[in-house]
Amino acid sequence: MPTIEIERAGCRSCSLCFDVCPTDVFEMDAGEGVAVVARPDDCVGCASCEYVCPSRCVSLSEVERQRPFHRLEEHATLVSRLLQQSPVAASLSAAEVASALRDVSVRLVALGESITDTIGRGQKVVGRKAGQQAAAHLPEVYEGGSLTDVLGRVRQRLGPSFEFQADVAEDEGRVDLRFRSCALARVVRNAGQSEGQAVLCALFHEYWAGLLGEATQRVFRVMPVDSGGPCGFRLAVNN
Repeated sequence: MPTIEIERAGCRSCSLCFDVCPTDVFEMDAGEGVAVVARPDDCVGCASCEYVCPSRCVSLSEVERQRPFHRLEEHATLVSRLLQQSPVAASLSAAEVASALRDVSVRLVALGESITDTIGRGQKVVGRKAGQQAAAHLPEVYEGGSLTDVLGRVRQRLGPSFEFQADVAEDEGRVDLRFRSCALARVVRNAGQSEGQAVLCALFHEYWAGLLGEATQRVFRVMPVDSGGPCGFRLAVNN
């Protein structure tokens, strides 16, 4: 049977878990203004509460996670064959790609600045949450049992945009990532910011902590490392 736990100290009293639950598992404590698990036996394990919680203080266990197999690359290729249509990206010209890159660059820099202005140091949580959600759309990375296997599958998917080397120490629970090419580096340079030091870089590092953490069921913390260049960082298991 699914088990729900709420870290009360992290609850913001937003009531989103209460609002989204399809079986009315939650109640709001009027005195403390926090959510409580009032009817745990009614939980169906949909994980809507865990997904929607902005503080990540709702956790669900004893439930089988369903992976979105429709996002597998092989399945996407099969669908395109059945529809007899090529992906839109295949028909874009070089000028259209360049224009799209400029547009995305401006939006990403503005987004990073907005997050910092609004949240401050809490921006790290945003990056980590993005990585955790991205993992759900990369179901093939879960096929690897070890951290090395997971990184290999991530490289297959993200390699064209993020070419990296990984020094993995499974016994120590850490991995050093060094990026030889990074799609965000061009955005950061165009904005006159320093690679590895910009807000977008900090968000991206936390993104990797969330992505690999979700795929391996570990909690990583981001640490600096001497990478011999601006684009490198360490992910270490948070014991």
